[in-house]
Amino acid sequence: MSDNELRKAIKVMQSRADDATKRGDLDDAKRIERTVHDYQDEMTRRL
Repeated sequence: MSDNELRKAIKVMQSRADDATKRGDLDDAKRIERTVHDYQDEMTRRL
């Protein structure tokens, strides 16, 4: 995945986590947040 694709994925997944939280689906929100965190870690390693 390119850097730009990774940035876009982080943005999209964060939006999905926010939506899940608004819907009250906290388990789904936590799962998505873990994915966002993993993507952010990957981005940090690349810099």
